[in-house]
Amino acid sequence: MTTTNSQLKDIGKKCGMEIWRIKNFDLEKLSSDQFGSFYTGDSYIILYTKNPGEWNVHFWLGNETTQDEQGTAAIMTVAIDDALNGLPVQYREVQGHESPLFLSYFKDGIRYLKGGVASGFTHVADKYENWKPKLFQCKGKRNVRCQEVECKGESLNLGDVFILDCGLKIYVWMPPESGRLERIKGIDQARSIRDRERIGKPEIIILDSDWDKNSEFWKIMGGKGKVKPAEAGGEDENYWQTTNSQLTLWRVSDEKGEMSVQMVSQGNFKYSQLESKDAFILDACNGGIFVWVGKNCTLDERKKAMEYATKYIKIQGRSKNAQVVRVLESAEPVAFTQWASSWESAKKAPPFIPKLYQCSDRSGKLTIEEIYDYTQKDLDGDDVMILDAMKVIYVWIGAGANEKEKKLANDIANKYLEGDTLPRPPGCQIVKLEQGKETPEFKEIFKDWNDHISVRSSNCGGYEEKPINQMYLHLDCLAQNKANSR
Repeated sequence: MTTTNSQLKDIGKKCGMEIWRIKNFDLEKLSSDQFGSFYTGDSYIILYTKNPGEWNVHFWLGNETTQDEQGTAAIMTVAIDDALNGLPVQYREVQGHESPLFLSYFKDGIRYLKGGVASGFTHVADKYENWKPKLFQCKGKRNVRCQEVECKGESLNLGDVFILDCGLKIYVWMPPESGRLERIKGIDQARSIRDRERIGKPEIIILDSDWDKNSEFWKIMGGKGKVKPAEAGGEDENYWQTTNSQLTLWRVSDEKGEMSVQMVSQGNFKYSQLESKDAFILDACNGGIFVWVGKNCTLDERKKAMEYATKYIKIQGRSKNAQVVRVLESAEPVAFTQWASSWESAKKAPPFIPKLYQCSDRSGKLTIEEIYDYTQKDLDGDDVMILDAMKVIYVWIGAGANEKEKKLANDIANKYLEGDTLPRPPGCQIVKLEQGKETPEFKEIFKDWNDHISVRSSNCGGYEEKPINQMYLHLDCLAQNKANSR
């Protein structure tokens, strides 16, 4: 394991991101041009250094990764944790169910590619002359995930943006029922492939009004046929599940080599219920699963934290896709402390940070995407948005939201609260606001609110200082294509 040790010697000293792939029970470091692309048969470790001494470690598991690779990822995460003196916050990420924090690292979205080490896939880029076309389906408005699907016309649907990667040509196919944000993110992803992976060589071809007319595209797709309706594309994964379950706190014990859990409280928990000599699991339902490790726990217990969570998920019958976070006593992030009804630690708990969510109820299921590290420009006039300020739930109604969503704005807020287990103070209010009629209290939550930022028309939605919209990106791609052809 000398290779691994040498790789970890200087990690976490510079701000930014480092990524390793698990290969042959060891770590293989990725170059920055590979960031954001994940093979479904592999496992990865991502180290994000926000500030000196402040780290997040994520281990990412593909849907087709082997048990050996999953185990190695867990072991290597512990090795990275040890190299940083056990201080990072650890996250377990599962393909298709990544945390908003993880997705925020990849501004152009992430791509899932078929293959992996165990399947014999070598990860060597195809030569342009022998390029095998790849088709990616883009899902999500803010946190975009591009999944490789079969490269044929039957994979398309009228509601999703697709990227057809032909090596030196990249098609962005935007059918009439795809949304504005999905289109912008699809173009962003295509530009990322062109500029970061292939030094600007490919030509980007955007198919919007001519989505059903481009003969070259349809030839590659095996011929033009009837495209499936939008509903056939499936839901985005960001369902907000209403739940009758309550937040629960469990004490972990493995004295006899067998892990067991004992319920400490249900419905709420207080800091005083946590004990430094033990590890605890906080099950926050929609909010994920947290493993809290006391400062007097043994080194072995600290290393086993994620193993405890995995066993807990099996014991309780929780979804294997549940998000898991390991936190240490006296270094608890807001994501953990927000669930406590009382926090009396010597180190005062950080205040609740308001959260912004993009909401859609168009299919009858409430779909929510959290927007991490948001600004005023993230308000999208095509949808209803929720700003959770703990005591007040603001429902912001974009001018371009459809009539059904406008009428059901209160229902969206109530559905949000039904799936929520945060310990809120009595008298939590729901306040409805229309785009352009925001209250001073709402504006104060946003850093540097600017009343002079122009509002897009209702068919475009959102706030914007410059016309950085679909047309702008379209023209930018054309200009870059022209420059590359010289």
